[in-house]
Amino acid sequence: IKHDDHLKQEAKNYQKFLAHFFQHWNGYNIVPPLHDPTPIGAVVPQFYGYYMPEKGDGDQGYLSPILLLEDCGTPIDVEALDIDDRQECASMLFRFHNEGWLHGSVFPRNIVMQHGDIQDWPAYKRHSDRRFRLIDFGRS
Repeated sequence: IKHDDHLKQEAKNYQKFLAHFFQHWNGYNIVPPLHDPTPIGAVVPQFYGYYMPEKGDGDQGYLSPILLLEDCGTPIDVEALDIDDRQECASMLFRFHNEGWLHGSVFPRNIVMQHGDIQDWPAYKRHSDRRFRLIDFGRS
């Protein structure tokens, strides 16, 4: 949308995020205020850049900027998640907030899930191996 700065703000936020928000770790940790260990993976998608189209001759109409990110799947269906998956999603929000960030738009559509790791060949991805990420930081 022309004159909407959410995408630009989101790109600025990705550049300010701490490195561990992007890191793919293996293992579990207890993230306060939760009491049970939860998987510790990346909190946000990998950020590859924010690209502004070059100004053309004006005949093209509006050309939108592009925020290039890792494809992390589809929005979650909260009802379809088990308690462990729900706690993992909560732990990502707590990790985000514990570092001083406020998401500003916490909805199921802004937590995405995919089966298996991003670099796994599709045939090797297991349905039970779920990966979650937070998205949409234009209001953060």
